[in-house]
Amino acid sequence: MKRGLIILLTCLCVFQLFGRDSISTHYADGEFVSYCSVETDAPMVVADDVVDDLIDQFRGDPEQLFEWAFKNLGKQPGDDSKNEVLIKLKLATFDKMTGKSRLLTDIVVPGFTTYKDVAIDSRVTKTKLTNGGTRVFVDIFYSNSLLKKAYGTFFVTPIAPNKVMLSMRIHIRFGWFFNIFITQKRYRDIVEWRMQGFMNNMRDEAERRVITKEK
Repeated sequence: MKRGLIILLTCLCVFQLFGRDSISTHYADGEFVSYCSVETDAPMVVADDVVDDLIDQFRGDPEQLFEWAFKNLGKQPGDDSKNEVLIKLKLATFDKMTGKSRLLTDIVVPGFTTYKDVAIDSRVTKTKLTNGGTRVFVDIFYSNSLLKKAYGTFFVTPIAPNKVMLSMRIHIRFGWFFNIFITQKRYRDIVEWRMQGFMNNMRDEAERRVITKEK
C-alpha cells in the first residue's frame, strides 16, 4: 500500500512538472533551464536497460550513440539556423578511478571561428529511486568563455505496468561569448529541438526493444 502511494504521488509530481510529451524552456539571470518529457510504452526494466546502454556507450564509445540516441541530431542540411553552433567529437576517454568522462571536441561557429581541441569533462551518476524509478545526474566540469556551467537530470518513472515517463531537466549557463551570441531564439534553434529529438529517440529505442521481444 505504501509503495503504491509513493508511486502515485511521484507520478502526479512528474505530470505537474513535465506534463505529457512536452518541452519548455525558462530563461532567467543568464541561465537556460529546459524541461522535456515523453510517455513511453515500455516496462521499467526495458527503459532501464536503454539508460544503461546510453551510459555505457557514452563512457566507452560515444560514436555508437549517433546510431540511435543522437540519431539525426547533428548537422541539419538546408537549415542553417540549426547549425549555428556545431560540436565535432574527436576523442572520448573514461577514467574508472574518478568516474569522469572526457570528450575532446572542436566547437564550430560557422562563418566565425572554430574552437579547437576543447576538452569537456563530465560525470554521470545513476541512482535507483524508492518509487521504482531511475535518476541519472550528469554534471559537466567546464568553465571558460564558452560555457560557465551545465548539468542535467534524467528520470525514468513508472506510471503503469507497461508504461514509463521519460523526463529530463537541463541547466545551462554560457560563458561571456556565448551568452552574447546565443539569444533565446538561437537556443531554441540549437538546443531545444535536439533535446526533444534525444528524448524521442530514447522512447523509440525502448519501444523498439519491447516489439522485438514480443516477436
